[in-house]
Amino acid sequence: MSENDPAERVAGHWEDVIADMEATAEGYREADWEVLELHPGDVTVIDDQHGLDVLVPGSEFEELEALAAEATFGSYEVYRAAESEMVFALVVLEDTDDERAVCCPTYYERDDIERVKRHIGDDGVLYTHIRPLADDRAVTFSYEEPDLF
Repeated sequence: MSENDPAERVAGHWEDVIADMEATAEGYREADWEVLELHPGDVTVIDDQHGLDVLVPGSEFEELEALAAEATFGSYEVYRAAESEMVFALVVLEDTDDERAVCCPTYYERDDIERVKRHIGDDGVLYTHIRPLADDRAVTFSYEEPDLF
């Protein structure tokens, strides 16, 4: 890998993001929420779909798909930190009525997400398209406040 490879640049910080996700999930569990933690293998900014393509293991995707079919995720939190040009974010999607949450860590280059945000405009919506390796289906979440990213 080269130093220009995004995977190499995130490796050192990814463990911290995962630890933050685990701590955040534990806080929700202590409040008696059901929590699904996702462990992406790859995150890609995709311009034409206005957001992030997040690849997760098949078993996690199956859980997410089942949960998304019965839950209403009406709110979300985005926790982010930047390291040079890389941004690390933990997105927590919340179904407050049934006390369920999905924790999805992501990473992306600042310039890439800024380009997408310019493309969608001031009133645009940013998306995460979470999918398994098979790429035959996806669960998509929308964010009406793309500046949080």
